[in-house]
Formats: sequence, C-alpha cells, structure tokens
Amino acid sequence: MLRKDIRINVEPAEAKGEKLFAMVTVVTPDPVLLASRPLVWFGWPGGGYNRHYFDLQLPGRSGYSEAEFHVGKGSIFVACDHIGVGDSSIPEGAFNHSDIARINAAVARSVLTGLRDGSLMTELPAIDNPFPVAMGQSYGGLLLTHLQAEHGLFKGVAMLGWSGICTMVKDVSGQGNVAPPAELEGTEALRDGLNHPYRRSFHFDDVPEDIVAEDLLGYPARIGVPVPVWGASFMPGGPNFAPERGPLGPGVVTDEAAAIDVPVFIGNGEIDVAPDPRTEPEAYPMSSDITTMVLPRSSHMHNFAGTREILWKRLENWAVGIRDSWG
Repeated sequence: MLRKDIRINVEPAEAKGEKLFAMVTVVTPDPVLLASRPLVWFGWPGGGYNRHYFDLQLPGRSGYSEAEFHVGKGSIFVACDHIGVGDSSIPEGAFNHSDIARINAAVARSVLTGLRDGSLMTELPAIDNPFPVAMGQSYGGLLLTHLQAEHGLFKGVAMLGWSGICTMVKDVSGQGNVAPPAELEGTEALRDGLNHPYRRSFHFDDVPEDIVAEDLLGYPARIGVPVPVWGASFMPGGPNFAPERGPLGPGVVTDEAAAIDVPVFIGNGEIDVAPDPRTEPEAYPMSSDITTMVLPRSSHMHNFAGTREILWKRLENWAVGIRDSWG
C-alpha cells in the first residue's frame, strides 16, 4: 500500500485571483493489485475536520482508516482538505459554497489528469480509465452537492451524514435540535468533550471515551484547546468564509440536489442529521439510481463507530455496482 501527501496548486482563475493550494493524501494499492478499472474515491470531510478523518491512524488501534479499506479492494482513495482547512491554503478573501466547490472540482480534475498521464505519483503507471466517485461527510456533503450540480465531475456521489432536504443536529433523544455551532462557541459547554452538547449526536455510546473526549473538546472552533490530528480550527473556506447561509435548516441545497443526475448513495447513522433518512431520495429527482442506508449503532461521525466497516462495505459494493452497470 502506498500513501503520499500531494499539494495541488489552484489556478488563480479558480480561486478569485488568489494563489492557493489544496492538500490531498493519495492512498493506493501496489500497482499490481490495482483493479482493472479502478474506482478513484474522493473524500471531503465535514466542518471542523480535515482529510485525515478518512484515513484515521489512532495510536494503539487499527481498522479506523476508510482509505485503507477501499484500497484493500483495489481502489484508489484521495482524501482532500477543503481550502482553509487542514494543510490547505487559508484564503484572504471571502469564499462561498460555490467558490469552495469550484476549487474542490479543480483539485479533483488535477488529480484525475495526473492519474491518467502517470504524473501524479511516480510509483503508479498511467491509468487511462479511472472511475471517479466521491463522498462528502456532513458539511462535505453540502459542498459535494454544489460540486456535482455545478461541475458534473463524478460518476456517483455519496452523501454521508448530510441531508439534501433539512440538516439538523439531533439531541440526546435523537429527535429534537441541538443549538447550532455558532451559538455554542465560547461557552463552557465545549470545555469537556465527554459532556459536549453534541456528544450523543456525534458519537454512539460504544465509541471509546478517549476518542470522544479528544474529538469534541472545544468543537467546532477548538480555540485554545488541542486540535486532533483529524480536526480543524476553521470551517471550509477559512476564517473569512462567507456562505450564502449556514448548513442547518431546510432548503440549503434544494436546487443543487435536484440537478444531480448520477447515482446517489445516502448514508446516515442511527442518530444523525437527516430528519427521516427514508425520505432523502426525494431531494434527487434527476437521479435514476438512489441507495439509502441507516448504519446501526452509529451517530453522525460514522468512521469512529464500531459498525463503520458495514458502511464501507456498502459504499464499495455500491460503487462497483454503478461502475459495472452504468459504466
């Protein structure tokens, strides 16, 4: 298995005149183990997280890397930082959802071009027929919705812990709303990860307490506290992020979701942000191939759940299925 961090420069025309770059981690099998037409997964994390969410390397633990799982099936995985997040550039200007999606699309095109002509990684041969699919977790799902609707880059898209109808953070009962992140910033409620207001909505009861404590301490801004390796201090777009509106509530991506015409996978935990996961297909009237699943014993942060591999298997089988059926 090969793993490489790659800096992708963004053309100023894509970045509103700024010289920006985005960081990705490319994880691949040894060339001899690549599938004949490999899936190329792109993964964008949610708000307050970076690309390492998809390639979790937790000291003393194994089996938390979704990237390693898919690569073990002959796929390629590209874990991506949004602009303003992780190791990517922090822009000076104010970028909205469409701006960030445009940059993410440019980054993905650059990676795919490098795979096709063999220039991305010297260890890999040129791959003339990659099958690109993408997943967006939480806020990453919002931005992937914009990307696919506005740029049409992927053969299939997976929306994980994101609602195309109405995103809401549920309380401990799994029903009502928790205060949005902006209302929690600076409050004492964020100083204890194990008693964070999002404790139940983000992590199921069986997630190890040391992981929960590290993940939620200070979330979402994590100001003045240690930031986990997989975490981020800023939302996508950085400190000057200027979205048209926040991610929560109805109608955030109604028009964009309705324009997606490729297969869609909708994945939610048992406790998650979609009011009713079974109604989510209604958000994608142009897609003729929609899969939805609810991951048992999982809350919003699926890749920390004890049942995470069930989701990964379903995603891999879904992507293989659309490749072999739709080509």
